[in-house]
Amino acid sequence: NLQKFMIVDIILFAFIIFLIALALTALVHIFFLVPYVPSKNRVVKEMIHLAKLKPHETVYDLGCGDGRLLIEASKKAKVIPVGFEIAPLVYVLAKLRTMFASKRIQIRFQSFFNANLRKANVIFCYLIPNVMPRLADKIKKECKRGTRVISNTFSIPGLKPYKILAKNAEKGMPTIYVYKV
Repeated sequence: NLQKFMIVDIILFAFIIFLIALALTALVHIFFLVPYVPSKNRVVKEMIHLAKLKPHETVYDLGCGDGRLLIEASKKAKVIPVGFEIAPLVYVLAKLRTMFASKRIQIRFQSFFNANLRKANVIFCYLIPNVMPRLADKIKKECKRGTRVISNTFSIPGLKPYKILAKNAEKGMPTIYVYKV
């Protein structure tokens, strides 16, 4: 009978932890205005194709969501994939997905604004427009010459893209911007 109560207590405790994580994730989304909107797989593949990944390059995904872009990048080339995510449940989802995909993928529970981007050879992002000016300043200050930045849907003001893949509604492709520092 005591074991039964312990199991119920453990389940209840786990449920409470889940609810707290869910509430924190909701607060992060509301406070930082960062919705979880995963890129479609065909968009991920196109972004990776545009990045022209090379072996041993360091690839950052800013606001990596569930880690799908990093998983795909690690399949295409022997890169060093690093993701940044601040929403607790989304971070856990990314950790779980990447754990089974590749040991090379690192997911950091950290705002990319608190990380140094200097090691990145390639940066992927799918961020909301109001963070892009701040990101542009960070890229200009920290990224080395030749760093490639691929942005899904939104341009980065203050940076000049060398390639723009125009939106194609028929194929479900958003505009993708490609920059080189």
